Order: sequence, then structure tokens, then C-alpha cells
Amino acid sequence: MKKTVHTRFDETWYTHTLDNGLQLIFWHKPQFVSSAAVFATPYGALDFCQQDDSGRKVTFPSGIAHFLEHKLFESDEGDVMEDFTRMGANVNAFTSYNETCYYFTTSRQDLYEPLNLLLDFVQDLKISEESVEKEKGIINQELKMYLQIPDSRLIFETFKALYHHHPLNRDIGGDEQSVNATSRQMLQECYALNYHPSRMTLIVAGPQDPEQLLQWVEQNQRRKSFPEARKLSRYLQPEPDEVVSTHTVIAMDVTSRKVSVAYKLKPFSGSALERVRTEWALRCLLEAHFSTMNPEYQTWLDEKIINDYFSYEIDLGKDYALLMFCGESEDARQFEAFIQQQLQHCGQISFENLDLLKRRYYGEAMRTFNNMEDIAVAVVRNQFNGVSFFDTLDMIEGLTQQTLLQAWQTLDFSHHSLVEICPPRTQSQ
Repeated sequence: MKKTVHTRFDETWYTHTLDNGLQLIFWHKPQFVSSAAVFATPYGALDFCQQDDSGRKVTFPSGIAHFLEHKLFESDEGDVMEDFTRMGANVNAFTSYNETCYYFTTSRQDLYEPLNLLLDFVQDLKISEESVEKEKGIINQELKMYLQIPDSRLIFETFKALYHHHPLNRDIGGDEQSVNATSRQMLQECYALNYHPSRMTLIVAGPQDPEQLLQWVEQNQRRKSFPEARKLSRYLQPEPDEVVSTHTVIAMDVTSRKVSVAYKLKPFSGSALERVRTEWALRCLLEAHFSTMNPEYQTWLDEKIINDYFSYEIDLGKDYALLMFCGESEDARQFEAFIQQQLQHCGQISFENLDLLKRRYYGEAMRTFNNMEDIAVAVVRNQFNGVSFFDTLDMIEGLTQQTLLQAWQTLDFSHHSLVEICPPRTQSQ
């Protein structure tokens, strides 16, 4: 087991890879009482279509990663959540676009029981035809609920307006058609391909002795056997530069018109480190211009160009990139024109504002080290993203006005979509 000590931040962690390929990370926090463990696979909502090294495609219905998350909590031996509660631990899971994570938190010092239970229930899919059919109704109800939430619907319709083929145009849970098309056999095949130990990472953050943790995990894994792993990667159809729709209007039962202006940017072609550095640079520029750091921001509020609902998001994924602004406005075109105009003045930042933002982001990152769950989730996500947590801190510290300007100048705002969620009586023609 390899021990790493980051002397500047006084952080220590251990890494090890088991014979079956499972990657282990033990983040040692001897002065803390609470602990967290995350068992994760880099299989998320965007990965429902994959290919192996030979180019052979494997396709499942969209939303299957989320479906699997639901079914893994099923057990013939009782309620998994109740078992964790009995052990003094809280268990949960989430599926994102890029990963699925199962985790527990606890204040107990002895992790033997909950850690073994986490490994066992995630590594043992037992489902019946009957239970799969029952789950379809539950998931479809969940999807319908989110479609009735205006904020969620705005984001979903924005992604649909931007992307022709990229799986970002699908909801994380899929849709009613894809959920109904998911079979027990599909779930088992998808699970076998993407939950192999060699594709997964286990991280434990807490005060426990790393050698003891390693011994427990090794004992657990020795009594299990797994089929040979296949190397898989996300398969993507070629995506046009143009958006699907330049203007989309959706009628819903809302009191205020919700609007998004989203830009479909060219996917970043550099390394993972360069991509994350560029995203941090762009985030600084956007925050300096579209927040109270900008003296004009209060004027925009006073003139009701924006309100407290206003927000922005920059996302440079591994195979997509987008910039999105959301707001409430009775004149969607006016909001669109406002965003277009402001983007022309967004590439500059003062030294003082940049220094303030670097301190803020740096402080937010540092606070992660005080929460075991935050550490575990952040380290797993960085692991799957190809960067380390300390790489991120170094990137923030190294940002300059010049690097920010260079990052901004690489953006192409030629292709964007305007999406409205509005009351039926005011629907645009």
C-alpha cells in the first residue's frame, strides 16, 4: 500500500489496487470522529451506449444506470437501509451523468460491518422479473414528478434544444419509453460490464487504521469471484456544431416566465488537467462579471433585467461543453439580447477581483477537508475525471489575468438556444 503525505495541507492518504483491479483510497483523518465510505463506478447516465477495444458497440436503454442504482438496494435477506441504520450508519446513492456512487456515513469507529455490507450489496445484483416491472412504475412516477418542476424542466429542455445525438439530451433517469424497454436481462448485462472491480473505486475517509481497512477489504474480496473484465468506453455519434432548436417554448403552470440562453461550445480537445484549468478560468471571469462583484449588477436588478433567480453554469465535460444562463423575464428576447451584449465585455478581470475569487475558491476547496463525505465524493470524482484534488488547488492558485483572457478567447458563441417555460396564455407564437 502506497502512503502519500501532502505536507503543505497536512493530509495523508493511502492507495492500493487489489488483484481483481479494485482501486482503494484510504484518506486518513486520525483527529476526526466521523467516517464516510464511497463505492463508485464511472458509469453514469451518459454511458448507456459503449464500445470495446474492437469497436463492438453495446447499447442499453437510456436511464439504465439510474435503474441499476434503484435495483441494487433490493435484497432477498432484508432491507439494506434498515441494516445500515441498525449499524449506526446512514446509506444513500446517486447517479450523475458520469458516475454512480453508493456511500454511507457514520460516527462509529468500527467500520467492519457497514464496510462489508457496502461491498456486499453493491457487488451482488439479485433481481426478479416481477421486481423489475414494479420498479418501472416507481421510476416513471419519479420522472413525471421532475418534469412538473419548472426549474428541472427548463434545464432538461435546454439540453434537448442544444444536442442532436449527444446523450446529454436525455434525462439522467431516461424517459418512460426507455424505462419500459429495460429488462431484467439488460440490467444484469449492464451490471456485469460496468460493476467489475477493475472499473470501480472504494474510498474511505476517517480515523481508522488504513492497514486494518485494507485487511477487511481483502478478506471481503477474496471470497468473491468475477468474470473477466472488458474494456469499455463511451460511444458517441458525431455531433453537429449547430443546435437542434434556436428557440423553444414550453407551456407550464408557472406564474413567471423562466428563460435560459445556452451556448453549445466546442468540446475541449486538451488533457484533463488543461480542461479543468480552463473551466476554473472561465468560472472566474463569469463570476466577476455576473455577480455583485460587478458594479453594474445592482443596476440590472433595479431595472428588472434580472432578479434573484438569475444564475449561470459553465460545464466543460470530457466530450461536450456548454455555457448556460437562466433567469425570469417577461421578454425572453430582451433577456437573450442582454446576455449576448454582456458576453462581449466578459473577458477582462481586475487583479483585485481575480485575487479575491482565487481566495474564495481556494477556501471553499479547503473546507472540503473538514467533512468526510465531501472528501470521499470529491476524491472519487477527481479520480474518474483524471485529476487529483491537489491538482485543482494548484490550478486555482496559478490562475492569472492572461490565462483567463486566453481561455475566454477560445470560446465560440456562434451556436445558442433560447428556451422559455411560460404560462399557456402567454406562450410565444
